Amino acid sequence: MIPIKNIYYMLCYAWENTLKQQDESYLDTEAFDNIYNLLSFILIREVSKIIKGGFVKGYIDFTESLSLIKGKIDLDNTLKKQALVKKQIICEYDDFSRNIIMNQIIKSTMGILLICPELNKKFKKQFKILLRNFINIEKTDLNNICWNRLIYNRNNKKYRLIMDVCELVNTGLIVQEERGKSKFATFIKDKVMAKLYEKFVLNFYKCELKDIKTTSSLVNWKLGEPPKDSLLPVMKTDIELEGMGRKLIIDTKYYTNALSKSNFSETKTLISGNLYQIFAYVKNVEYTGEISGMLLYPTVDYDLNQKYKMSGNDIYVKTINLGKDFGRIKNRLLDISHILYDTGKSVGS
Repeated sequence: MIPIKNIYYMLCYAWENTLKQQDESYLDTEAFDNIYNLLSFILIREVSKIIKGGFVKGYIDFTESLSLIKGKIDLDNTLKKQALVKKQIICEYDDFSRNIIMNQIIKSTMGILLICPELNKKFKKQFKILLRNFINIEKTDLNNICWNRLIYNRNNKKYRLIMDVCELVNTGLIVQEERGKSKFATFIKDKVMAKLYEKFVLNFYKCELKDIKTTSSLVNWKLGEPPKDSLLPVMKTDIELEGMGRKLIIDTKYYTNALSKSNFSETKTLISGNLYQIFAYVKNVEYTGEISGMLLYPTVDYDLNQKYKMSGNDIYVKTINLGKDFGRIKNRLLDISHILYDTGKSVGS
């Protein structure tokens, strides 16, 4: 199990240090015992700032029957629905309101967390106080939110961290069931945790390695001739570290086990599909210098430090123990980056 404190640090990097690492003192004073309390603490703090600074507003389209003309008259529907009989006209107009989707997401997320059995009563009380400011804001169906389509600009950029928290809560922890009920998971779902793990490693290197180029890019297949179809899968690297005439491609794999058993033997081996994938990246990426690849697994109970020479390229298989003190996790990631400086270096735990 990953300690809550380490999840906090992972969020710091994954969300591009929007969270301040000096806030770690809160982790000790608040004694967070589960992910709901941690995320609720962040949400309460950031929403309080929004309320204090003022909600972002936007233009919302309305269509309704009115006794006075407002905006544009919808003549067709006015006649079809016989609104004139009631001395009304159907009008289309927009209104500058705070009832925008981002504010609706905040209200709906806080409403769900209020019924979470894992949440501390102190945080529930704070949510109730904050919700008093959302009276004229509607709730929304969080199952229908396209999180990657939320658009940020100069006016609403202060909402980004809040939306990240809301997305993590609603996609990683809560399962909406029939009849409006919600099921609260104890741990973040593997699929969402995999995304968090990838972003954490990528942004860690962006932040900590100032002399190394850190990217994530599409890799084109090296083909003898252009394909006549579009059936080849897209290759997109998780992390690329480039410097000193070397490129290291890292593929993060958030698996429960980095090793698998054969159906015919008790012997454990590396997952073949993962090796094929990193090998394909290494062999197809365009780079004039030395190229190596790495599968990077998280683990809390064992370590791997494997190195193989495959068709002239070094392929590494390594693990990060996310159960250890975060200082050791940080040193492990920095040691891994030393491959760029000295390919013969043995990366320790």
